[in-house]
Amino acid sequence: MSLISITLILFLIMDPLGNVAYFIDVLSHIPPKQQRWVIVREMFIALGVIVAFYFIGDLILDFLQVSDSAVSLTSGVILFLVSIKIIFPNSKNSRLQAHFDSEPFIVPLAIPLIAGPALLATVMLFAHSQGGIVLGAIIIAWLLASLVLVSSPFLMRYLGRNGLLAIEKLMGMILILLAIQRFMEGITLFMEKNA
Repeated sequence: MSLISITLILFLIMDPLGNVAYFIDVLSHIPPKQQRWVIVREMFIALGVIVAFYFIGDLILDFLQVSDSAVSLTSGVILFLVSIKIIFPNSKNSRLQAHFDSEPFIVPLAIPLIAGPALLATVMLFAHSQGGIVLGAIIIAWLLASLVLVSSPFLMRYLGRNGLLAIEKLMGMILILLAIQRFMEGITLFMEKNA
């Protein structure tokens, strides 16, 4: 895989455009200048977690004796479930109901919205199968996601809630495609190893 394709996959899994409205809701009680600081801080925390999983991915996979096909299938299933929640939200969805009286720290902005299970599983698999190119893809995808989220107030004014909702649904559909792709790759890997 190329650097561009890995970067695009990681960016879509981070889903910054889909998270804009949620970030704004969670940070609505915080002054605008402080909101940018919180977003930057949370993005750096997320980057630290993602890079940590990049470096310890092989160790975790070896220790747990998990195959590449299992990691690919798992990341596909997790990504599919996340995508379904984005496309078909329900009234019990905690993503829609979360309210914070104090400044959020780590949860839910850094983890799981940016550095979620699907992203971490994908990073571990890419680190194992694609090598050093993945670190560059992580940094680029993270920078792009950070730019989108720091610009979230502007995006909310320019696109409005309906525009952001439409983009979120589109991202959800693209994520479903990626989830099915990850799932099919896992099946292919499993078939090749057991042929």
